[in-house]
Amino acid sequence: MNDFRTQMPDFNVDPQKIVRYVLIGVVVLVGIVVFLMSWQDVEPGEEGFVYRPYGGGVDQTQTYNEGTYFVAPWNEIITYNMLQQSKTYTSTVMDKNGTNITVEVAVNYSVQKGKSALLHLDVGKNYITIIDDKSQGAIKKVIGNYNYEEVYSTKRDALEGEMSEILKAEFAKNYVNLEYVEIKDVDLPANIAREIVNKETQKQKNLTAKEKQKEEEYLANARIEKSRGDSALIVSARYKAEAINLEAQQISKNPRYIELKKWEKWDGKGSPYGEGNVFGSGVSILKQQ
Repeated sequence: MNDFRTQMPDFNVDPQKIVRYVLIGVVVLVGIVVFLMSWQDVEPGEEGFVYRPYGGGVDQTQTYNEGTYFVAPWNEIITYNMLQQSKTYTSTVMDKNGTNITVEVAVNYSVQKGKSALLHLDVGKNYITIIDDKSQGAIKKVIGNYNYEEVYSTKRDALEGEMSEILKAEFAKNYVNLEYVEIKDVDLPANIAREIVNKETQKQKNLTAKEKQKEEEYLANARIEKSRGDSALIVSARYKAEAINLEAQQISKNPRYIELKKWEKWDGKGSPYGEGNVFGSGVSILKQQ
């Protein structure tokens, strides 16, 4: 038994070595975790910048487009949507005559490229509140300069243009681009809406009447021209008939009239009486004389 114990291998391990190996394993594991956590994404249509909470704050020197970036795990990439966005506002406002009008206006905007860090510093993620305030203010200001009929039909392009000028300047102060403004709908009181519809209907009737009058004038002129043309044909036929009648009278009065006409048409070659004449074919009587 004693001999067996003396033959067993010695399993004594240095505790310091064990601790050392464990520490190395922990460091390696932490390093792997830190490495994996240091990669941050910027999604398509976004722009990002680095925020260093423990020193430096927002990095304004560089922005990041779509991709994956290595950043220290205690720092953060903050992203903003750079795609065109749209916000629709439904507002009830008074026109210049004091009539209440309900309008639906779409405002389309986007964050200026390369300015997401500045937008974050000056306004923050809640910058949409500025979009709302400026848009609603522009709608009330511009529509208040027009009457309901102009807003409803005749001046929409001008209204959109004026609102665009105001919002373009206001948005630019906050690193936002205005893309365009569109009046999508205008809701008027029922009695005013009927009045406008009746006016438009009457305009169409007047235009139709004018077109019909033009058509009738055209047809009348065409009939006059046709009658003139027919008269000219009648006169021409009359002259031809009179000429034939005169020629017939000449023939009846003078039997040699036909022979005279032949000599008038003769070109001096051959015979005025044709190929079988007494002078022979191709003979010029004038030359023989």
